[in-house]
Amino acid sequence: MDVIDRASGNRQNPCTRLSVVIPAYRSEQWVGRAIRSAAAEGVAPGNIIVVEDGVFDATGPAAKAEGARLISLQQNGGAPCARNLGLAEVSTDYVIFLDADDYVENGLLAGLVAALERDEADVAIGPWAYGGEGRERGMLRYPPCLDNGERMFHWMIQAFFPPCCIAWRTNAVRAIGGWDERLRKDQDGELMIRALTRGLKVAVSGQGNGVYWQHESLHRVTRAQVRDVMYAADIVFDQLERWVHAQAARGAAGDYQLALGRVCCKTAWTAFTYGENALGVRWSAKAHEFGFDNKGYNARSSLLAAFLGMRISSWVKARTSLMYRRVAQR
Repeated sequence: MDVIDRASGNRQNPCTRLSVVIPAYRSEQWVGRAIRSAAAEGVAPGNIIVVEDGVFDATGPAAKAEGARLISLQQNGGAPCARNLGLAEVSTDYVIFLDADDYVENGLLAGLVAALERDEADVAIGPWAYGGEGRERGMLRYPPCLDNGERMFHWMIQAFFPPCCIAWRTNAVRAIGGWDERLRKDQDGELMIRALTRGLKVAVSGQGNGVYWQHESLHRVTRAQVRDVMYAADIVFDQLERWVHAQAARGAAGDYQLALGRVCCKTAWTAFTYGENALGVRWSAKAHEFGFDNKGYNARSSLLAAFLGMRISSWVKARTSLMYRRVAQR
């Protein structure tokens, strides 16, 4: 519900209490749309903070033309660094981190603020859809109502939610350390898992949506990128494992050991997909240690592995990934 401004008698847009931080790297084509989408939802121009992550194109002028606050970095420092620099400039109660090629619509931001205040929460998650040039608009994905333990394993195995549909209480995201600047992959997943394992309270909203914009890329995954993926997997899993051990020590209910094993199995598939067979074997062994003996981490991968085994199945899945993504992103 909107707050009543008693002095003027007008309803105050809840989005005036929200800032939008936009890390922008070579984003001249997209950043204006992201800014306009936030402004259209009632965010004050001074609370839309674009951090130009290296000056390589006309991203800065494009952001200025839309009236956003601009921080320009001469050298590229990575999206987590840009987000943290923007976070340091936030003076509102709430913040959303919107990638430069994504956008928001249909009252998403007001819904997220309302959910945060309704539940006195630290994080609010709303609906989102895939989008992209030359492709069908994806279906809306709505966040389920789960406790933190259920949500972290749901996130790891079944469904993630991108930054374009997640708002944070500013003090809460600062208190857990902001974005991990060591990471080049799975930065948003690591932040969410860290928030859940630290006990931040999550609210959900069904209002509006973010649009997670997809680009077709001709670039193949390099060895360095594979290392980045597996490095992030190690960091996230360490947080999950420590949380599960803490729950067990407290005698908390929940069979999280098998859930850990399922995460190990999924990580093994990722390793095999990128040809990291030694890592795949190691993560498969870890899955077994946690009592998870299935060769697949969900129904589809389990069926495939039952016929072809994990290594061949991961190879097949990787080479049919474009078709699979087209289906999954609908």
